[in-house]
Amino acid sequence: MSNISSIDILVFIISVAGILLEMIQNKWFWLSYIIGSLLLGYQFIIVHLYGSLLLQVFFIILAIYGWYKWTDEGQKHHKQQICHSTPKQNLIYVIVGIFLTLILYYLLKITGDKDYLIDSCLTAISLIATYMAALKQIESWFIFTATVFISVPLYYNYHLFFTCVAYIIFGILDFIGGIKWLREFNLHNKLLTDIH
Repeated sequence: MSNISSIDILVFIISVAGILLEMIQNKWFWLSYIIGSLLLGYQFIIVHLYGSLLLQVFFIILAIYGWYKWTDEGQKHHKQQICHSTPKQNLIYVIVGIFLTLILYYLLKITGDKDYLIDSCLTAISLIATYMAALKQIESWFIFTATVFISVPLYYNYHLFFTCVAYIIFGILDFIGGIKWLREFNLHNKLLTDIH
């Protein structure tokens, strides 16, 4: 069993704080994602999970985009509200997900990623879910819940036991976050209906 490092504990604290901030739609959660992604990226270099490392790089890029979308400057252009993804968007996400998975599959296989098949799928899906979170789409929470729980056996195989426990907690919090956003969305729509 591997030792729990100070990086593991720090990532856990930062990630839980980030999820809680996201639940209340506080823009600073994006900063926690950036810091957490930098630390996780370092860990994934050590265990040669290059797909997970690549995911952290893209998370940072998308977090910067999401932070912009959630800030006052981003909202001047378009006030971002909690919403559902549309059927058209879902179709686009599926097509992009398949395309990304194929590209990442071959890229990770070449770079020597130890679990390139599952890593390419999880990376593609998580990138799409992060983009959806930037748009405040409720479904992003449930996609994250699924990818987090699928990741647990992968990290367990690399003896990242603390990361496994952390991911289980993240998955539970992601599910709670999705329920919270769904309730807020329904309440907002009910208020609008009552006004009209």
